[in-house]
Amino acid sequence: MLTETLLVLTIILVTAWAFFTKPAGLPPGKWGLPLIGHIPRDGKYIDEQLKDMQKQFGDIYLWKFGTQVQVFVHDYGICKQMFGNAEFVNRPYLPSMTDDSGEILGIVMTNGAPWHTNRRFTLRQLRDLGMGKASLITAMHEQVPVVLEALERDAGKEVEITSALNTAIINIIWKMVADKQFGSEDPRHKDLQQLMTLINDSFDSATIADMFSWLQYFIPKSVFRRWFKLDVGKAAEEKFFKYFDELIEEHQMNLNPDDPKDLIDAYLIEMKNKTQENGTWSVADLRYLIFDMFSAGSDTTTYTMKWLVLHMAAFPDVQRKLQQEIDKVLQKDVLPTLEDRQSMPYTEAVVNEVLRKSSLTNIGVAHSAVKDTTLSGYRIPKDTLVTSASMAIHHDERYWEEPHRFLPERWLSPEGKFVMKKEGFLPFGTGKRACIGESLARTEIFIFTASIFQKFNVSAPNGLQVDLLPRHDVMFFHEVRKQGVVFTLRAS
Repeated sequence: MLTETLLVLTIILVTAWAFFTKPAGLPPGKWGLPLIGHIPRDGKYIDEQLKDMQKQFGDIYLWKFGTQVQVFVHDYGICKQMFGNAEFVNRPYLPSMTDDSGEILGIVMTNGAPWHTNRRFTLRQLRDLGMGKASLITAMHEQVPVVLEALERDAGKEVEITSALNTAIINIIWKMVADKQFGSEDPRHKDLQQLMTLINDSFDSATIADMFSWLQYFIPKSVFRRWFKLDVGKAAEEKFFKYFDELIEEHQMNLNPDDPKDLIDAYLIEMKNKTQENGTWSVADLRYLIFDMFSAGSDTTTYTMKWLVLHMAAFPDVQRKLQQEIDKVLQKDVLPTLEDRQSMPYTEAVVNEVLRKSSLTNIGVAHSAVKDTTLSGYRIPKDTLVTSASMAIHHDERYWEEPHRFLPERWLSPEGKFVMKKEGFLPFGTGKRACIGESLARTEIFIFTASIFQKFNVSAPNGLQVDLLPRHDVMFFHEVRKQGVVFTLRAS
């Protein structure tokens, strides 16, 4: 009897030890409690948490949050090597990102054959539909006057950046995806923007739900979903899909296989010509692909433009240098083109410095290990999340002199030429999963920046300072804080 009792106690102790102890070979870091992981209690924003962990553990460390182990990398060279490696090409499986059947579709979160197929298809369509071509600039030039007119109507008033800019940015990608355009006051556009806001606002809580998914086995599922706002995000997503279904049905009725007008047409043609491959070439997959294009192609560019406007208001000397270059290269009331970029190195430098300082995705988009592997001598088990500490890398003194200064000149050579590639810079990611829309986003930002500051000055309201800190109620994305600026027409 005593022997059996000792055996049971030994098993309990060994099991408890396994739960509490970090397995050998993993990177150093915060392991925490079983099922709970490490939850900080100091109230610091996530950027500060990661900075503290780097000081304590070095450039590679882990943070176990709930049941999910996530490895953070602060070394740019390791990030570049890691994300270029097929062993880290996967996205993590997150239940909150699946459809009702538990399947992951689209392009952003898929893996394997569906991801390869959708990535190749989308890159080809973006190229064929105008990315990098004069036709894309024409589409942008159609949107710029709408933005300038909206800014002129509000000139002299304290305003947040106009909704017309967001509409214009959506219209550019939406023309390529669905051959559709929204007016700035279009109720459908406003509805979609409100839905996107709901989805963005619920993203952090949905991510936490994925880390603590075991809770739903101990509490009613309805309570679990309410706690983590899962129903809010899913309801908004379903409303998006209802609109997308209408678009797809309209395209199916009017489809001309010999004359595809947009990405939806091209997908439907492929769907007719090919058998279903691992979830691709289906209406369900097309829905998610449209959603990925809508969200990734609008919000990130809009947020970058908001950060750029705030930085110009905060640094009037930089704004003046930017405008001097614009005035030197562009004739009055003539919109910029792709060819003008070569003659506007300071404008390009301003854009890159805003991308560095704002670091929209402060920890990058997570990857996961395809199989058990190693990283810089550490063991990385299959499905472990790995990510770059992008914000920290963008402010690391190893890569940047005076990293906390806003200094566009760091992007210029001694001869005044724009230097695009720098160690420690990854606003669009790197490697096999780098953002496929980088070229489009950069072109949009250049065209709108040059057009707006050719015609307007921007400043902080009287007596106020521009707040360049991100919202701290959003963990995994750097959004601007709610504040106004004043646009004024430049003297002729």
